Amino acid sequence: MSKRDLIIEKSMEILSERTIASTSIQDITNACGISKGAFYLSFKSKEELLIAIFEYIIKDMTSKFQNILSLQVEPKEKLTQYFLSAFELFEKNSPFISTHFRELVSIVDHDVTEKIQKHFLIADNMTLLLLREVYSSQIEDSQFDLLICIRGLMKGYAEFIVIQKQSINYYELSKHLVNFIDVLVNAKLKTLITKEMYEQKTRHISNIQKNDIIIEIENCKEDYASDSFTIDTFDLIIEELQREHPRKALLLGMSSNLMTNNHLRWLSVLLKQFCNEM
Repeated sequence: MSKRDLIIEKSMEILSERTIASTSIQDITNACGISKGAFYLSFKSKEELLIAIFEYIIKDMTSKFQNILSLQVEPKEKLTQYFLSAFELFEKNSPFISTHFRELVSIVDHDVTEKIQKHFLIADNMTLLLLREVYSSQIEDSQFDLLICIRGLMKGYAEFIVIQKQSINYYELSKHLVNFIDVLVNAKLKTLITKEMYEQKTRHISNIQKNDIIIEIENCKEDYASDSFTIDTFDLIIEELQREHPRKALLLGMSSNLMTNNHLRWLSVLLKQFCNEM
């Protein structure tokens, strides 16, 4: 684990029970077993750390969705696992999110907002890929309505679980939601949200660029300086991206290899997303 990820994960544990105002950098460094100087090499302030934690949560969610897309199971079981993963991540992170969401909103600027929106757009694209795999041409017109319905269903059940303090079997809930989606698909309702409307909402968010991947690799290199195989993989990816026409199959193969490493899953997600957009 990189020092940056260590700080993030230990801080999440601390801040799930305390406000950021009542938590000192010394509290965080003591929990991590590092110096204040080491903290400031990764983060300029507690506010920057807070933003990084939210981004870390979103990346974790998106990486797990990418992993589900690669499962060798029936498509509807993938959809069930998608819901299950989302609820498990919600349960894991809800204490932190509920405590600090308002603080996050008050400190983010335009660049941070766009960066977070890009992460959510990647997650949306994965959801759409999964829906197409399950329902194929049945949802050619209704896929964006379904995407919004899925968001609403998950949000509604998550709020019910938290507010009512209910204990629910997440796997059974996930199968229940798949049945809901089946009903919506088979109802053949009139489409409201068109592809043009959805793309207009997301048009200002740029696609994954080669430079996004190269920056992520440079951020990872220091943590793998002693791992010659991983460093060679990084160099091969950069070399391939610098070609006029990068080879999609080669990049997808490297992406699959990276997915086996928890701390390189986000790089794998960026590569696969880039290939999807080629």
